Amino acid sequence: MKKSFLILTLFLVSCLSEERNTKAEAQKGFLDLSQHSFASQPFVALHGEWNFFWNTPPSKIKETSSNFYLVLPDHWNGFPMPYGTLGGFGHASFRLKVKLAENSTETMALTVHEQDTSYAIYVNGEYLGGAGKPGSNPNEYSPKVESTLVVLPKGSDLTIDIYVANYIHRKGGIWTDVVLSTYEKGESRITKRKINETMLSSILAFVSLFFLVMYFYNRDGKHTIGIFLFSMAVFLRTISTGERILLEFADVPYWLLLRLEYISWFWSAPLLYHYFYTVFPEDFSKRMGNFFYALSAILTLGLLLPPVYFTETASIYPFGFVANGVLIFIYLYRAYKKNRMESKILLLGMFVVLAGATNDVLHAESLIHTMYIAPATVVMFVFLQVITFGRIVRQNIDKTLEFAEEQKQFNNSFSHFVPTEFLYHLGKTDIRDVDLGDQVQKRMTILFADIRSFTEFSETLTPKENFDFLNSYLQRVGPIIRHNNGFIDKFIGDAVMALFPYDINDAIKAAVEMQEAIRIYNSHRANCGYIPIEVGIGIHTGNLTLGILGEHKRMEGTVISDAVNLASRIEGITKLFSSRIVISADTFIEASDGLGYHYRLLDRVAIKGKTESVFVVEVLDGYEPAKASRLVSTKDDYTLALDAFRREDFEEAIEGFAKLLDKNPDDSVSRLFLDRSQESKEKSKMEMGS
Repeated sequence: MKKSFLILTLFLVSCLSEERNTKAEAQKGFLDLSQHSFASQPFVALHGEWNFFWNTPPSKIKETSSNFYLVLPDHWNGFPMPYGTLGGFGHASFRLKVKLAENSTETMALTVHEQDTSYAIYVNGEYLGGAGKPGSNPNEYSPKVESTLVVLPKGSDLTIDIYVANYIHRKGGIWTDVVLSTYEKGESRITKRKINETMLSSILAFVSLFFLVMYFYNRDGKHTIGIFLFSMAVFLRTISTGERILLEFADVPYWLLLRLEYISWFWSAPLLYHYFYTVFPEDFSKRMGNFFYALSAILTLGLLLPPVYFTETASIYPFGFVANGVLIFIYLYRAYKKNRMESKILLLGMFVVLAGATNDVLHAESLIHTMYIAPATVVMFVFLQVITFGRIVRQNIDKTLEFAEEQKQFNNSFSHFVPTEFLYHLGKTDIRDVDLGDQVQKRMTILFADIRSFTEFSETLTPKENFDFLNSYLQRVGPIIRHNNGFIDKFIGDAVMALFPYDINDAIKAAVEMQEAIRIYNSHRANCGYIPIEVGIGIHTGNLTLGILGEHKRMEGTVISDAVNLASRIEGITKLFSSRIVISADTFIEASDGLGYHYRLLDRVAIKGKTESVFVVEVLDGYEPAKASRLVSTKDDYTLALDAFRREDFEEAIEGFAKLLDKNPDDSVSRLFLDRSQESKEKSKMEMGS
């Protein structure tokens, strides 16, 4: 902050810095500069007593025709004449005789800045330049305000006449310094002033547009439109006062230029107040803001009148202008005492603006003779606002990042309850977008996994031990499901229901890896003296409806489908066959082309709730590797025995399954079919005997 302020201060000084005028006081219309060194003091302001010739052009001046002297710079308004005091309208000549050094080789020049409201420069009786066209009556006169630099003739004795006319402004006369210098210095000064004002106006235009763009990106940031309007008002005043750089780009008539100057002046104060009100609404009075708005609106309507009327406001409005600045400063100080955010830097900026505005008002009223500095101070103020805006943006970004991180953590936390994949398939990216009744139809593979005899098993554990056990188990199988492109839809006690939306083989691969993880888990349990667990897994593929179910105060994601029920029933079949992994025929058929696992057909089984029985298939890779290897090696024998059973050739079936059990005593499926074959054989004998 301190570095930024130092940089801005140096910028302001660089804009305002120029060699100051040396005031030379003329006496009775004469000024002796024969001993003056223009090398050490290059700019001499020709102050003091000038001969004043009222209603007289230079060509009609007689040396004895007037013994009136007017101390310049000043307006002639109120000057006492034998017939009364002068008003603002009229024309007059100002004469000053100057004595320069005899041996000077420098090319000298005279700089005359804007005067009210036209002037012509004569030196030794020769017209050298001016602004507008002064004349003895309004018909011979045309107003214009701009600076003029003229080259003076060689010689040590100069008679300078400045002819001024005014029939439009409230005041007339020479109210700014008339400066004598070398031509090189005078030209350099005017050029520098124009460059500075061009640079200041460019900065103001850029910054105002910057804040306008910011407003369109964030309509809630009303302070940005406030600083835009204030910057634009000062921009208009910068190009219409001082060196009036607007005239460098367009031939703007005097009546328009004057009104542009006044309207920008009238509105800069209330717009600045409005800006601070939007930043600190608790500390600024809205009523006072409305008062200044009303005052500026009335004065703006006055611009429809001739200049002689509305320029009279220049003697009244400065009090309102300065009062506005003082009120802003007081309210800002109040905000600062309350430790409002960024109030300190704004208070500093306002102090600079108030100082610049006060200087400009006093300069315009000829109470002091300096130069317009308010635009430069406003640029400094606006830069401070940019710094403030940047800090606010940075704080908002930090808050946004914090909020985003909180949202991320929130979403991550919520994804523990509602999987992000669930939202994705609903076409949602945020849990807040989910509404009751949202649903979509998909074809997916459903996996059910259930711990066998968990009810009896859990009765031997305390409630805490039950939770610890289930969490330990689920910590092992959950990641496997996600790793294989699936997601857990819900936990149903000790059972897990998972969905695999992309590839059937993802579900089968997950089931095989889950069984492997359970075997590892059982080895750890055995080391701790705990009994092993067995998990049956059923898989089915079908169409399902995935959506949001419940009521407005309590909703949850769920899946509704006959396919889900069938997958659950198939998991139950694993208990019948004492199998590890059983899949439906539908799943088997769809996956068979890319099925990378060993399998064997089981049987057509009746499913509760289904009118037709369903073929099921066992995935052999769900067993421990040694058992799986044995089952794979006898798969052909198993197929022949199963075929005999289905042909009701029970003798062959019994023989076949018996041989299988000799090789694989722990083949629970062959044992089941052997028992069924024997039962069916006995039943056939009984039926034949009867």
